[in-house]
Amino acid sequence: MHRNRRRTIGVVIAAIALVGWLVTGCGGGGGVTPADTGSVSGTVVLLDNGTPLVDVTVTVDGRQAVSDNDGNFTVTGVPAGSWEVVATSSFWDQVGDPPEVVVIAGQTTALSAPILMTGYGPPPPPEP
Repeated sequence: MHRNRRRTIGVVIAAIALVGWLVTGCGGGGGVTPADTGSVSGTVVLLDNGTPLVDVTVTVDGRQAVSDNDGNFTVTGVPAGSWEVVATSSFWDQVGDPPEVVVIAGQTTALSAPILMTGYGPPPPPEP
């Protein structure tokens, strides 16, 4: 009886160790760490007149940031590599293909041009 219990405990410990090994990147620390990431910054503006756009969601490799009142954004925690920068909004559409950016670990990469959006914008506030 004790022999089966020891075997069961051994199997459970081995399973837990295997799960831990997989979660941590197969033992090599292969997961993305802050040292392996950088940031992407830029501005989102209206195509027609260059007006900065607020509340536009900018996504790079699944990481997101929202543009501020000046149209500026910074997406942090992006793994080093080459990625598309996609902007989405309820009221605006991104013009053209998403720009590509090369992210370097430990650095902030600024887009060379603003992201251009077009559309009709939010409805005006109701009159009093």
